[in-house]
Amino acid sequence: MSVKLEIAQEILLNLVTVMPKERVALQECWRRILAETVTSDIDFPPFDRSPLDGYALIAAEVAAATPENPVILKQIDYIPAGETSDKPVSSGTACRIMTGAPLPPAATGVIRLEDTVVNGGDVTILEGRGAERNICLRGEEIFSGEEVVSQGTVINAGVMGMLAVLGKSRPYVFCKPRVALIATGSELVPVDFPLVSGKIRNSNSYMLSAQVAEAGAQTVLLGNASDNIDEIAHLLETASDCDVFVTTGGASVGDYDLISEVYKKLGITLLFDRVSIKPGMPVLAGIRDGKLYLGLSGNPAAAAISFEQLVRPVLMKMGGRKVWWRPRIKAVLATPFNKPTGAKRFVWARCWQTSTDIFVEPSRAQGNGMLKSAMAANALIVIPENSPPLPVGTEIEVILLADA
Repeated sequence: MSVKLEIAQEILLNLVTVMPKERVALQECWRRILAETVTSDIDFPPFDRSPLDGYALIAAEVAAATPENPVILKQIDYIPAGETSDKPVSSGTACRIMTGAPLPPAATGVIRLEDTVVNGGDVTILEGRGAERNICLRGEEIFSGEEVVSQGTVINAGVMGMLAVLGKSRPYVFCKPRVALIATGSELVPVDFPLVSGKIRNSNSYMLSAQVAEAGAQTVLLGNASDNIDEIAHLLETASDCDVFVTTGGASVGDYDLISEVYKKLGITLLFDRVSIKPGMPVLAGIRDGKLYLGLSGNPAAAAISFEQLVRPVLMKMGGRKVWWRPRIKAVLATPFNKPTGAKRFVWARCWQTSTDIFVEPSRAQGNGMLKSAMAANALIVIPENSPPLPVGTEIEVILLADA
């Protein structure tokens, strides 16, 4: 059953359920997906505070101060960060204050240290304009009861800091989907084996394991399987605790393309067996006991594209993300793409921006079995179905391969 890409994506995503949640120590939460909406139970800052080292005072009293007409005040207290003062500021007085310290009672502004001269217990204000703006007001960033971080947010450095501010030492995050990877083919040997005639090393498992990790999931490498139905089926059965099962090789219609037979043997219901894209048209998708099975091409570039377009969105949704798709932009072809296209085609490419335009050029060596083109790619060119060769200057859709 050959289907268009958008239909295949819809079929798979409609079958996906989001992973359960777990509590994880905050220091281990980077790049995890938040599984709760966090509401603040505090104002932040929790008090009016100084954003700089200087003097807390009555702003109106020094507003006209200049080097030619300074204002002299008496220092009545010293307030380091982490401490408070119970001495109210009054006319003619000021408190020395450090960055982050709470303002003393009655203070309405802060003058930075650089605009003062200290002489014993007196401080001379040389520049008094804007003192009232040098205050971080209580709750100006966050107010109590505010929804600060929503479920489905990727926990980046800023989110980790905010969770710490809010006292979330063990936030709920979604469990990572576990993805079983099997490379099939009697020609394959493990990566650390010497090569003999007719053999190649298993590169697909390592390439796809990186794509799995980037999608926020966990790889379970099950190794290689020869072109043997029972061997492939046995390996799949050993990973019953996984959430998604991905095989490479054996997905087409040749004598040794056995994944469809494996599905029959294991009682996996076939959803489709071809997707109208290049590279990566042979894709078998099936479901058993609510778990998805994806059989991808054994050709590395084809497997990578199929994973990108079909498996990655599944893992993103399972992992609790709000957005499952990479950003898309328009760019101008800097070099021609000379092939006519039947099915929708995805082309490894390099994209860059100048002062006036965004350009993109296809990587060299774009064959199904070639990995080199993916190494320096930061984008995929999307060439619509039934397109003629495209000349330099054509505006084209581009998928940015930046992590979302």
